[in-house]
Amino acid sequence: MNDRLSPLNIEDPLVRVELYREIRQAQSERLGTDWTEYEIQPADALMPELIAYRVYKLDTLKWVVMVAAALDNPRERLAAGSRIFLPSTAWIRERIKHYQEFEHIGR
Repeated sequence: MNDRLSPLNIEDPLVRVELYREIRQAQSERLGTDWTEYEIQPADALMPELIAYRVYKLDTLKWVVMVAAALDNPRERLAAGSRIFLPSTAWIRERIKHYQEFEHIGR
């Protein structure tokens, strides 16, 4: 069983990519006030899990950091000083639930 904040709760990868698209889109146009702006520090440039822990107190949300930073590889270097926008856990939970319901409509 997946953690409730795991994108793998959205079984269809084509539907899951819509969640990722929303997070990527927020990097240019903030989607709400419950998003956190985070400046990449030199110490966490190679550690999306450290950023996730600093923001969420959960290293398992490194996937959110990777999507926001457009990383394909978790060991790809982030540019120190660059900024990313990260959604709240409430937003993540709500959007995962939304896409899970969307999956069930098509069945």
